[in-house]
Amino acid sequence: MRLLEEVNVLRYYKPFIEAGGGVRQVKKALEWSEWYAVKWWDEVFNELGLSAIRQSVFARALFISLRLRGYIKEDGHIKKRPEKPEYPTNSYAIEFVELHESFDRVGAVNVASNKADENTLAILYSTMLSQGWYKILRQTFLRLVEIEKYQTIFEPIVKEGQVAMAVLEMHKPRLYIGFDYRRDNIELAASALNVKPNECGGEVCLFLAPTACDAVKIAIRHVPNGVDSVLMLHTLYWLLDPVKELFCIKSIFSHGGKLLIGQQVVESTPGLVAIVAAMGAKHVFSWKGVEQILNAAGYALERRFLRYMPYYIAVWSPKRR
Repeated sequence: MRLLEEVNVLRYYKPFIEAGGGVRQVKKALEWSEWYAVKWWDEVFNELGLSAIRQSVFARALFISLRLRGYIKEDGHIKKRPEKPEYPTNSYAIEFVELHESFDRVGAVNVASNKADENTLAILYSTMLSQGWYKILRQTFLRLVEIEKYQTIFEPIVKEGQVAMAVLEMHKPRLYIGFDYRRDNIELAASALNVKPNECGGEVCLFLAPTACDAVKIAIRHVPNGVDSVLMLHTLYWLLDPVKELFCIKSIFSHGGKLLIGQQVVESTPGLVAIVAAMGAKHVFSWKGVEQILNAAGYALERRFLRYMPYYIAVWSPKRR
């Protein structure tokens, strides 16, 4: 399966790899993600012990991803250590490594024990979303799922609006509706997209809502016939109750609507998965776990592009009774 995954990455994510300086440069960047993940787990385990995985999504992400790669034992002790990688020279690859360096300065133990400064983590997350490598990652995903085909789009958890902006740069859907449970995210996204939050008088509508279930009730007033796509790029782990909220989202689909999903999973880059977990993610998933959740919520797989590298990507549709 690993060979098939590598072939698919080269097939579907060629623009991202080329922008990252080619396979060798991208590989160097990914090796740094593993190196930092082992470093962070070592610090957390030595200070807080194995109990950290029950108290911190960040620690749990490190433990599961590094166990899968054979770096740590079941009891949490280090089994092997990766050699310190060579530093990349491509600007996008350097950005990726610098993100890990910046997070390292916050302190893995501080993060795992909930002592890290929230504003610092928020700035790091915002920085990541605007970095060049992440922009290309996002653009490649949108092209892969053929976002231009969809005229009405619903995005759960819009964050700071970067996904919406990327969509609007590629084409002009008839209506783009998004929500977030954080007021600051909605305000930032609304400012970036030049709309008023909690109003729907144009092509882009952004709402504050505690869950996707609440958001769907608001959105359906503006799209009584439903939307032809729900866009979830690195969104699933932000939902409080993924199965329940995905079930609610089913009611906003028009006939033939598609769920376009891209999701970091524990089989992906371990350092990056852990960083995002530290920034407020509620869960960590394996790629099989993502599919189990979608099945449980009443969706059917239509096409899976990638299982885990650089992240899980697939198109699903709501099952019809």
